[in-house]
Amino acid sequence: MVLSEQPPTPAEFIDLRARAGWGRIDEATARRSLQAAAFSVSLRRDDRLVGFARVMGDGVLYFYLADVVIDPEFRGGGHGDALMRAITGYFDRAALPGATITLVAMPGRESFYERFGFVRCPNGPFGDGMHYTRAPAPEPMDSSTVEAR
Repeated sequence: MVLSEQPPTPAEFIDLRARAGWGRIDEATARRSLQAAAFSVSLRRDDRLVGFARVMGDGVLYFYLADVVIDPEFRGGGHGDALMRAITGYFDRAALPGATITLVAMPGRESFYERFGFVRCPNGPFGDGMHYTRAPAPEPMDSSTVEAR
C-alpha cells in the first residue's frame, strides 16, 4: 500500500465513492470538490485507489474532515487508521492556536474517530452536530452496492 498526499483524479474519486456506496456524482462535481480540499491523502494498491481522506476549510483556523473512505474490499486492514494518522499529522502541522477542527461521524462510527483525539459534541464546546435538511440528496445507487458508511 502506498499513502500519498496526491489527490485522486475525478474519475478515481467517482469510482471509489461508487464502490463504497456513497452515491453518484458527475466528473465536474468531483473535480470542483477535490480542488476545494485544504488537504487530501490517498491510499493506493498497485496504482488502484483503495482509500481516500480529505479536509475542507481554510487550512489555518477552520478544518472539517469531510471524507474518510475505504474500498469495501480493503476494510478492516488498518487502512482507515493510516489515513487518519496522515490527517491528524496535517492538523498538527497546519492548525494555529484557536483552530476549530470538526467532523460529523456516521452513526456508529464515533468510536473510530475517538481513537484519534475527537470527542462527541454534546459534551464539548460546539454542541450537537447538525446538518442542513434542504441539501440535495445524493443520487441513489444500485441497492446491491449500497453499504453504510
